[in-house]
Parts: sequence; structure tokens; C-alpha cells
Amino acid sequence: MKLQLYFLYFCLIMLSLRLEANSDTRRWTLDPDEQFTAELVAYDEATGKVHLKFHDTEDKYYDFDRFSAVDRAWLLEYVEIGRELDALIDDLGGKVEHIVTQGEYPTELFVYYPSSKQFSTAPLPGMILFSPGGKGARFLKSHVEAAEATNFVMISCDTFRNNRDKALSDLFLLRFQEILPQIIARTQIDPQKVYMGGTSGGAARAYSYSAKVVYPWAGIYANGGWLGGKENYGRPYASGMRIAMVNGNQDRGANHYVDPDSEVLVGRGSKVALFSFEGAHQIPPANTMEKAFNWLLEQEDFLEE
Repeated sequence: MKLQLYFLYFCLIMLSLRLEANSDTRRWTLDPDEQFTAELVAYDEATGKVHLKFHDTEDKYYDFDRFSAVDRAWLLEYVEIGRELDALIDDLGGKVEHIVTQGEYPTELFVYYPSSKQFSTAPLPGMILFSPGGKGARFLKSHVEAAEATNFVMISCDTFRNNRDKALSDLFLLRFQEILPQIIARTQIDPQKVYMGGTSGGAARAYSYSAKVVYPWAGIYANGGWLGGKENYGRPYASGMRIAMVNGNQDRGANHYVDPDSEVLVGRGSKVALFSFEGAHQIPPANTMEKAFNWLLEQEDFLEE
């Protein structure tokens, strides 16, 4: 079968764009010489407590002053980026809504409505976002600029996060099946233009749910994610989707799977496009994200085979 993979746009962005370079998982150094890799869950400036998660399962708390000067500077920058994102939302003119779903699995949702929603009652396309670390609000903020430019309603879910426990994965699936109809009803998005997406494990979750949750999915935004290897190639992924793979040019893991994953997805009747940007395993710059969203919505065709 001929691989219908469109290589669309190669975008060069300097790492001085702090939002894209600041990943939540990093190598930490404690005084004097203790080093480890962990994900930042939260940093509370008031108490000076740093909440880290190890291997997606174990939580530990450290005092800010125990970290190296480089780590302390990074934490301060992390907080500043959050403030900048809040200011960005104010400037864009859209609206953010906090929703808690009802039922057996109450779930917090953070929704961004683009400013155009204020002037029209027509339903807009919706993107359900999954964060690898379960940080719904912060993950939403990283996507609002592209959402505003493309008139996408962004729905970012709390709770869902990377995990290695099958029982927890099964519960996550039940949770999603319960909240999906509530998402569509309460945000009033177009039920025929519902997409899923995420970064890393969040992208993998979007792929997985397109096979496990029966719905006419319009497409997937996969930032640095993949299907999970040959053991997942036989899944009944939804057909007729548009799938935007958005990878850093140095993201060896995600880029390794572009060709085999695309062959599987195209074999299911979907179209696949690859968007590359300068960087590694991280959220793309807003202009690359915007191009991917436009392609998903069929608002732009950059390069046809």
C-alpha cells in the first residue's frame, strides 16, 4: 500500500522561545551532588515546596533551596511562563471555563472558547486534549494561541495522565466514556468535528481512544506521540480521520515511528501529515501548532502529493 504521508512544513524556531523549551520533565540536581530525573507537578512559591513525580507513580516533595542554582532559576522561569500564559489569554479575548463533569467519575475540564464564539451561535470544532502529566489548566494555556487563530474550542482534561498500571488505564477508559457525551453537550461543539490530541503519552492516549471509543472522530493532533509499537498495530483505529503528527526534529522516539504508524493509520482509511519544528520531545511553537490545526480542519492544504 502506498504510504500517503505529506511532509508539510519545516519550521525553524530558536530555543530562546522559553515556552516551548521549558519541559516539565528534567534532570534535577540537589546539593551537594544528588541527581535524578523527575516530572514537576507543582511549585508553590509561598511555601517553597517543589512537588515532583517519579516514574509516573511516586510523589515526593522538596524544599526549593535544596536545588542547584540552575534548577532554582528554571523553577522561577516556570512560574513566570504561567503568568505570561495568563496574560496571553487576556490579550486574545477568548473565554476560559472550568467544568466539573457529573457521574461516577467527576472530572475537571478546562475549556477555551475563541473570541469568535462571542459573535456567533454556530457550533465550533472541538479538540479534547490529554496532558501527559494530568495538568489540564496549564496544558490548555499552551494551546490557546493556536486555538484562537483557528477557531478551535479546546477542552483540556485533568486526571488523565501517563501510567503503567492496566487497572488504572481501564478506569481511565471508563472515565472517558462517561465524560465524552458531557463534553459535547456542555461545550456545544460541533458533534461532527470532534478531535482528540495531546503531547507524548497524551497523544498515545488519543490514538488509543480512537480505537477503543466508538465515535465518528474527525482527527488526532499527535505531538511527540506514537501508537505504542507493533503490539498495537492491530487495533481498530477509527477510519476517515485526519491525523497531524507534530514532532520536534530531534525527537528520535516519535520520529522513529512516523513511517510504520502512518502505514497503519492510512491502512485504516485516514490521512496523515507530518509537521516538524526545531526541538526535541516538547510542545511545538504556536505557529507550527496553528498550521497543524488548520490542516486538521481542512482550512489549508500546504503540500499535496
